[in-house]
Amino acid sequence: MNCTLDDYLKVVIPHLRSELVSPEALSHIRSLAKILPPLSLSTLECRLGTEQSRVDFEVNLLPTTLTLPKSFLIHPTWQAFQQIYREWTDSQSFLHQRIKSIWLEFDVDGPPLHVPVPCIFFTLNQTVNQTDELIEMVSRLLNHPISSRFESNLRLSIDSLPSKACIRYIGAMLSRSDQSVRLVIDNIAPKQLPDYLVKIGWTHSINTLQTLISNLENCVDSIGLNCDVGETVLPTIGLECHLECKSPKYEPRWQLFLDYLVDIGLCTPAKRNAILAWSGFCQKASQPEIWPQNLAWGNTFLGTRAFSTFTRNISHIKIVYQPDISIEAKVYLAILHNWVDASSLSRKELQTANSFK
Repeated sequence: MNCTLDDYLKVVIPHLRSELVSPEALSHIRSLAKILPPLSLSTLECRLGTEQSRVDFEVNLLPTTLTLPKSFLIHPTWQAFQQIYREWTDSQSFLHQRIKSIWLEFDVDGPPLHVPVPCIFFTLNQTVNQTDELIEMVSRLLNHPISSRFESNLRLSIDSLPSKACIRYIGAMLSRSDQSVRLVIDNIAPKQLPDYLVKIGWTHSINTLQTLISNLENCVDSIGLNCDVGETVLPTIGLECHLECKSPKYEPRWQLFLDYLVDIGLCTPAKRNAILAWSGFCQKASQPEIWPQNLAWGNTFLGTRAFSTFTRNISHIKIVYQPDISIEAKVYLAILHNWVDASSLSRKELQTANSFK
């Protein structure tokens, strides 16, 4: 039984509108998914503006057994990643104790290369708060020592964090030409964002940015900051906009937020409607002919004790701000496979689950 991630994608494709992911973009994603193992969590990164059809793809890894295609291991990036992954799976290692999960992000702007090169993101444990530890992880991520200027900028970015703010992810954009590292910062108040950027050496005007942040703050529950730090602090930043409830079915503010993005020209009406229609659940009974074989066997073995489901939701929307150039919006559509323990369900929920089995 050789299941791939494409077997999981098949389940959710009927719910994915072509206005958001074109047939060509979907074909490229599926070609990549066919060479990746079946992973429980992935996201589609869709651009929301007019004439923007590119869709990138991210997958989430946990510290379990991962077998990479042999063809990948001829590339130095994958060789270095394999070493990181092996260390991470060792429960006594530095990386295992500090990294919660690893994301691989694939830039998919055409048919995938024979050996696709990923961007790599570490999801940090909340216990990681020492500057030296974070710098050590950046060096491991980039697989080379960093310059004194690079290190100085990193230290400033870490040490300037406001109280309660934290770096949740660090990422290396290894498929791209720049040699910076991406910091994804959570728990930072919107009003603190401009001052923080100025403190770490972001040299651009904050007036337009302040207005944008103020407008976004009225639409969402929280805003995270993406900034790229290297020999300098790069001009492009990302504003990750989150609502606690990930489904528009139960959270009407998704509609209001997307309407706002349409009004200011960052999202087309067709893509807004496709996003609002995305969220939901997939179960075997409604799609038995395309349910992955490994999961179908699991359903049979577990009987009524557990239920195999795919959840479709909206992770977040990111606003990408390039000073004096452009602003664009991206949505991250999450695909999560899970086994639901029947004993944790109420009687009414169990009857509902059984009716869909």
